[in-house]
Amino acid sequence: MEKQDKKDGKTSVVRSTRTSKSPMDVGRIPPQATDLEQAVLGAMMIDGTAMNNVIDILRTKDAFYDPKHQAIFEAMSELYTTTTPIDLLTVTEQLRKLGSLEKAGGAYYLSTLTNKVASAAHVEHHSRIIIEKYPT
Repeated sequence: MEKQDKKDGKTSVVRSTRTSKSPMDVGRIPPQATDLEQAVLGAMMIDGTAMNNVIDILRTKDAFYDPKHQAIFEAMSELYTTTTPIDLLTVTEQLRKLGSLEKAGGAYYLSTLTNKVASAAHVEHHSRIIIEKYPT
């Protein structure tokens, strides 16, 4: 896009660096499965072995769409690498240490995640769905 700009009686050409977006791109929401994200995080907090089953599937916090879930997974990953048990209390404390507890929705939000699942039976399948929606 070009436009004429007059300065000191001279005319110069100014080029815009903005790219035009298609109307279809504006307001687009990337694929997501926040309900499955909640279920996977909750399952990992109620079953100490669930992280072993999904760590190779969900390799990065960026696989999660919700920033709260990214912070929670990051805390869980750090606990996992230090072989610290993963449960509601240790995740809450790790988020507190990282200064991310409020970013993650607070202790109450964490407790709601554990109430969303009865078991970790399908945690691998749910993790695969999350990673399918991960923007590459």
